[in-house]
Amino acid sequence: MSSQSRMKTIKTITQVKSNQPCENKRQALSQIKRIDWKSLEFRTKNQKTFYRTIGRNDVTFSVGPAGCGKTYLATYYALKNLAQGKYESMIITKPLVEVDGEKLGFLPGDIDEKTAPYMMSLYYNMEQIIGKQRLDILRSSGMVKVIPLAYMRGLTLTDSVVVLDEAQNATPSQIKTFITRIGDRSKYIINGDLMQSDIRGTNGLDDAIKRFTGVKRVGFSQFDLTDVVRHPIVGELLERYQDDYDLGKLSAEQTLSMWLEKQEYDDPKIKSSYFYNLRNWYESYMRKKIAAGR
Repeated sequence: MSSQSRMKTIKTITQVKSNQPCENKRQALSQIKRIDWKSLEFRTKNQKTFYRTIGRNDVTFSVGPAGCGKTYLATYYALKNLAQGKYESMIITKPLVEVDGEKLGFLPGDIDEKTAPYMMSLYYNMEQIIGKQRLDILRSSGMVKVIPLAYMRGLTLTDSVVVLDEAQNATPSQIKTFITRIGDRSKYIINGDLMQSDIRGTNGLDDAIKRFTGVKRVGFSQFDLTDVVRHPIVGELLERYQDDYDLGKLSAEQTLSMWLEKQEYDDPKIKSSYFYNLRNWYESYMRKKIAAGR
C-alpha cells in the first residue's frame, strides 16, 4: 500500500458522520471541559495503584482478568487529561482478532464501518464517560481516534495519550510496531488479560512484559480475581479457568506431578511408581521428537 493510500485509509477511519458538525478543536475541547470531572472513586486498591502508575510513567502495562476496570480506567484517564489540555489527542486501538473461529464474514461499508463491531467495547466505555453526542463531536474534530492496530504502521504519535486494549491478542511483531510509534509528549497505556488470548503462537503482551521489565519510565500494574467489579458471579466463574492457565505455564513433569497429587491412592508406592512410568514415557517421547527434528 502506498503512503498516499495509507493516509487516505487513516482519514477514512477517523471520519465520523455527525448531525452536528464541529467547527474546530476548540469547540470540541469546550464540550469535555464542561464535564464535572470529579475525583474517580476506585473500587479496589489495585485500581488506584493502576491509575497512579499511569500518571508516573510514559508506558504502563496492565494485566488482569476481565471485568476489573482496566479499559474504563485507562479511557477515563485519557479523556480527563485531554479535557485538561495535557494532550492534543487521544488514540485508542486494539487488534482485530475474531474469537475462537467466530467469523463475521463480509461486512459492507467503509473501513470505519467494517471495524465497528470489533471496536464496540471501546466506544461503549467512552460513551459511558462523556456521552455519545460529545464523543461524536470529539471524533469529528480528530481529537479522539479509534484505529485498528494493523493500521498503526508508519504513524508517529505525538502529543497523544494512546490506549492499546486486548493486547494479549497482539503478536510480538505488532507490539514492537506499536511501541515504536510513540512520539514526543505522548503516553501509552497497554491493557490485556493473559488468560483470554485468541491467537496461536507467542503472545505479544507476555513477550513485551518480559522484555521491558526494569526499563525506566515503564510501569506495570497487576490485577487479580478480587478486583473484578462486574456481577459477583464473574470472579467465581473465572476461578474455574485459572487452573487451566496455570497448568499451561508448567513443564510437562510439573503438570503430571500436579495431576497425580489430585489422584486418590491408598498406597504411596503406587503413586510413585505411576509417576515414574509417566516421566519415563515423556522423556522417551521428547527424545524421539528431537531425533525426528534432526
